[in-house]
Amino acid sequence: MKVVCSMRTLLTFILTFILCIFIITEAFAQDNQCTKPVIFPLLSKPVNDIGQEYDNYDWRSEHGANQAVYKSYRIRKSSKKNITKKAFHAARDLYTDVYNDKGNYGLLKSRNYVRAVSEGKVLEVGYFYAGTYKVTVQHTTCDGRSFIIRYGELDPASIKVAVGETVKQGQILGRPGFLSKKNKKKETVPINVIMDKVVFMLHFEYFASGELSNEPFSEAFSDNRFDRRKDLDDSLSILEEGYINSFGEPVKK
Repeated sequence: MKVVCSMRTLLTFILTFILCIFIITEAFAQDNQCTKPVIFPLLSKPVNDIGQEYDNYDWRSEHGANQAVYKSYRIRKSSKKNITKKAFHAARDLYTDVYNDKGNYGLLKSRNYVRAVSEGKVLEVGYFYAGTYKVTVQHTTCDGRSFIIRYGELDPASIKVAVGETVKQGQILGRPGFLSKKNKKKETVPINVIMDKVVFMLHFEYFASGELSNEPFSEAFSDNRFDRRKDLDDSLSILEEGYINSFGEPVKK
């Protein structure tokens, strides 16, 4: 009888031990699933990266240092309203493709892709600026952060998502586009020519709170100003985190 009880005790101990190991293993696995809360919004490095062709427009530079960075100063005029808009750049621009200016603008397409930096929900898809579109996503990361990203200056024909859709981390949203206008002959011509070349880019705009609001993300020419939502912030920290997670190397500075 004592032998039977001992066997039962041993069996109970073994099963309890196995159960504890399983619980610990599952908890450890769950804790380690969130290894990359944020990834870089492009499939490959931008061409305004250190050591690249356009590194004089380095996307990591300090505020106002060049036209690609946050808070660079902008002055634009509205011929329709006869107003001059004074504002700062609301984003970090990631240059993706550079083409010689040969006039075949309808044939130009970006070779890069824009992807979701983390899981999220699409809040808006629509016109942005100078022939380009935006995709705005409310993101929630696996480590509990919430923020909103406006992926601006996208090629409208390339957009792969719709309002209300849930996107996964890394899901393709579209391709970068290029800023354009119509000339007097009603031909499409680029307005963003740098060093005599047409540049495609992603305008990466960051709203820190991640909360939904009736306040517009941006409102041009409002009382001779350019109004922006109060939680607009520099996207540099998100981009640098994503850069390391995506390319496996620290950001060069």
